[in-house]
Amino acid sequence: MTSPAASARPRSLLPQEHGAWGQLALPLLSALLLAEGPWPAPALLAAATVAGFLAHEPWLVLLGHRGPRALSESGPRARRHLWGWLAAAAATGLAGAWLASPAARLALLLPGLFGAGTIAFVLARRERTIPGELTVVSALASSGLAVALAGGASAAVAWLATGTWLTAFAASVFAVQVVLARAHRKEARDPGRLHAAAALALYLAAGLAAAALVPGRGWVLAGAAAPTVLLSLAVCLGPFTAQQLRRLGWSLVAATSATLVILVGGLRWWAP
Repeated sequence: MTSPAASARPRSLLPQEHGAWGQLALPLLSALLLAEGPWPAPALLAAATVAGFLAHEPWLVLLGHRGPRALSESGPRARRHLWGWLAAAAATGLAGAWLASPAARLALLLPGLFGAGTIAFVLARRERTIPGELTVVSALASSGLAVALAGGASAAVAWLATGTWLTAFAASVFAVQVVLARAHRKEARDPGRLHAAAALALYLAAGLAAAALVPGRGWVLAGAAAPTVLLSLAVCLGPFTAQQLRRLGWSLVAATSATLVILVGGLRWWAP
């Protein structure tokens, strides 16, 4: 039975998708770890990204995507939160862009384009489709590109890090979609093999492109993305079901943490 205190507690306006927190934090963390300095520009750009991320949940409430009750009970508070986070994102983003190098400013276009695509998918209520999910994770994965460049990382290092997270997160989308398909379409053909083939093709293409474009360091992308990609392949081809989503979530945390360690270690210490 719900206590009166619990029922009176205001609805949280933090993003509800737990996996998205990691998909935001890991690219930003790797970018900051790869940065050489100075720190104000990358720190400000990272803060702008976090503020924009925190504006997402109030926006969904105002759109009615969290239901009519959430809109009626939390609408005014969500509107205040939305404008507050957008103002914080604009202030820190403009300051960071002003301090950043021209290359870092130009790199802001990539997450901006994916962010615009995300907005379009949300407005169409198609963000849960595979194209929608891939667009969302691409926006999150590319958030560290400008941060790394603003911190003095070379273009090769910044792009390899971004490519690694794009590959890893895209592979995880295919895995999660397989588990959800098994839960909601039990009589349909299992998409595991098809999604595994797509994830593997993406991984091989990204690895080969990195090796060709960045000789001597390109292997880092393949090595760093491997833990997350291998887990995704295991989920697609194995007997994972919706009852194991929590286990899958923690497994993805472990795999992406290993990706972070290999990525930063490979680019900072191990690669020439």
